[in-house]
Amino acid sequence: MIKTLRFTLMAVMMLICGAISAQEVTLDFTTNDKWKLPTAATRESQGFTDGAYTITLASPSKGKKEGYKFVSYNGSNYLILGKQGATLTLPKFNFAVSKIVVEGNKGASAAVKQNIFVGDKAVSTETIGAAEKADPQSDGPAKTNTYEIDPGFQAAGNQYVLKVTSAHNTQITKVLIYKQEGAVKKNAKLAFSEEKVNHEVGTDFTSPTFSWETTATVKFSSDNEAVATVNAEGVIALGTEEGKAVITAEAAENDKYAAGKATCTIYVWHYVTYKKATAIESGKKYLIVAQRDDKTYYAMPRKESDTYGYLNTQMKEGTLDELKIESSYDDNFVFAEFEDGYSIQDCYGRYLYMDNDATHKSFQLGKEPVAWELEASDNGTFSLTNNGKFIQFGQGTFKSFGAYATMQDNAVLPMLFKMVEGTTGINNIQTTTAVKNNVMYNIAGQRVNKDYKGLVIMNGKKMMVK
Repeated sequence: MIKTLRFTLMAVMMLICGAISAQEVTLDFTTNDKWKLPTAATRESQGFTDGAYTITLASPSKGKKEGYKFVSYNGSNYLILGKQGATLTLPKFNFAVSKIVVEGNKGASAAVKQNIFVGDKAVSTETIGAAEKADPQSDGPAKTNTYEIDPGFQAAGNQYVLKVTSAHNTQITKVLIYKQEGAVKKNAKLAFSEEKVNHEVGTDFTSPTFSWETTATVKFSSDNEAVATVNAEGVIALGTEEGKAVITAEAAENDKYAAGKATCTIYVWHYVTYKKATAIESGKKYLIVAQRDDKTYYAMPRKESDTYGYLNTQMKEGTLDELKIESSYDDNFVFAEFEDGYSIQDCYGRYLYMDNDATHKSFQLGKEPVAWELEASDNGTFSLTNNGKFIQFGQGTFKSFGAYATMQDNAVLPMLFKMVEGTTGINNIQTTTAVKNNVMYNIAGQRVNKDYKGLVIMNGKKMMVK
């Protein structure tokens, strides 16, 4: 009897648990009979239906092999979706959603990152891989990714979006939607009026406003109080240093509201202005710039521990003749006359050069100056050549600088933007925000090291270093 009672109790518990979260909808991409998905890579946003549910697929990528399509290959049928930013928008469901399960495909990427979003907000935990691979060269088994939906975003009517968040393709065989049974708690709705603030030193700062709906206590914190602090009411104030601070608001779950969290990232910078150059002045600082597809890219030096590598870039919208950069003074290069050309030196004192290996297209970084041949063109670009290779941006679909012996597909030659002296903002930093980081600058606004002698500016004050 006791055994019977035990089994009965277990059965009841199973029924209760099953009622909490039950699989409700299946979107099956192992057949294309109803969906009629394209079989060639497609990027534009389009809706597709299986007769019961309508989805929307889109891919912002521009690569020839990127986008979405239905694939039938080697005995497997699946939806391929990529790359970064590609989306599968699910229909709105008339029930609360507890979790979403996405089944991958054998041999899919083991590195692709994905997550579920409502609007711009991630409402689950990012996953890695649509297949399991012990060996990158092998076809590992399909991986099933489970996305537990944030309780504050489980309510019926939410528009869930599966988004690829890395530079990979994902492969999808099925999407399973689970229904949340029972009471669904309200969204705490913690929010700063701005999620990101770029603040220029010396200008007025206005704290973003904070709003909430939860009845639970909201706690605030800063991960870098030297840059920005926050009080118990969520009012943000600047500290005394440049840099980055993440302000976090958190509220625990209570009887009516789900737990909530919101962040606001504060960046405090000196800004530096660079203007397009038509000629080179020895000893001056320049950005290495490229323009393509109505966008302007500028190169960033390799990290200090690197001995070689391509130059990655930051992007600004538009075809610009002037750049105002949120600068730590680590983004420019010094061009100086050397032998029959110019040396190119980064912020860590390393010189760029190309070695004798014909297969190497990335820059070597050395301690000694090396001459680059420089030739200006009427269109504002420069030919910069060392060891038979000249600097180019954007080979193929890449958004980085390398050096090649021949002109590459889709690549463009660099421009050079000269730092405008006196635009560093360091002369007026005491107006509203003092920057106390013990970094020294000469009177032209150029960062100098501790061995520099002469008139300098440090922590907003001029002083003589002898």
